[in-house]
Amino acid sequence: MPVTTFLPVDLLRWDRSPGGDALVVPVWSDVRPLRGAAGLLDWRLCGRLSQMIRDGRLSGTAGEKLLLATSRVPWQRVLAMGVGESIAFDDGTFRWAAACCLDTLRRIGACSFAIAFPGRDIDLIRPDRAMRGFLEALAQSELASGPWLERLTVIDAAPSVKSSLSA
Repeated sequence: MPVTTFLPVDLLRWDRSPGGDALVVPVWSDVRPLRGAAGLLDWRLCGRLSQMIRDGRLSGTAGEKLLLATSRVPWQRVLAMGVGESIAFDDGTFRWAAACCLDTLRRIGACSFAIAFPGRDIDLIRPDRAMRGFLEALAQSELASGPWLERLTVIDAAPSVKSSLSA
């Protein structure tokens, strides 16, 4: 199990964090403006994600991935993950999105990353269920098989996410 830390959706706290290789934010195909960590990140990036949406370069379609280099947050890269329509979100969608995200992080060699879980930004999944589901996906992923995964930062304001680790 990597070192796990927690951050709220708060730029000041993000700026004080050690950062890492990647920040992962979910993007819905039917939720505008962007919400949660994606919305805050968009604000920090001066509307870059919103502009990409307007330009048709990012839609939030399930499986879509956009990798951006940035120096405006303490993570070297941003991975915007399309998670599809919010109305179709369920446990299966969460598991699929987590597995897809972890596979992409492995492929880009991310040793330390922060993630905002899909569904938490618009209250479609309880924080404890999201944390347990993500840890299960992590245990089944190729990331878990190597000792190189150093730090996982979960971006979520709910205290119950943190308590899910010990459950």
